[in-house]
Amino acid sequence: MLGRLLRKPPIRAWAIKQIDDATLHLCGQGTLASGQKRKSMLAALHAGRFEGGVRMGDTGIVINSRRLAAVVPLEALQLHDDGNSAEWQGRRWAVSHVPQRAWQFDCRLVAEPNPAGGSPALISHEDVSHIRRHVCEDMAPPGEVEFRPVNELEDPEKDLRASLEEAQRWEKNARRGWRKDGTWGPLDEENKE
Repeated sequence: MLGRLLRKPPIRAWAIKQIDDATLHLCGQGTLASGQKRKSMLAALHAGRFEGGVRMGDTGIVINSRRLAAVVPLEALQLHDDGNSAEWQGRRWAVSHVPQRAWQFDCRLVAEPNPAGGSPALISHEDVSHIRRHVCEDMAPPGEVEFRPVNELEDPEKDLRASLEEAQRWEKNARRGWRKDGTWGPLDEENKE
């Protein structure tokens, strides 16, 4: 009980995914997750050589610090202009927010204006230009490719007819059962006899 009361809060830090010339690709705030002692984690964080995980916000997702460009103490980076710019290492940076889907992406990110407008002004996304360079237009299939459903040429009333036949079978079998005389068969015949 006393240990819980004296427990220190988790160490919070900024997770920076990529650093460009004038832009920080910022994942957001997280808490450090490491087996190290608190004092050694703080020393490594302030020295810029923290190795371990960063648990992002309330998501429970842990990003290994090897996948990040920097893990920065909260007080070392200040956000301005509704999170669209930041001051870090004595410099002003544009901030591009990295969506959750790109947190584990290992290649380069590209900052583009937010298509929805408003804040944040820049959103990071995966750079796929290297894939476009390897696409060879000569390898494309000749002519025009047509996509259609597999069953496009089937009779449209086929399923309807099958359903009607099945319903008629069920109806026919529904009128069958054990008669009062102990025989099995259509129940209507008993009344006819």
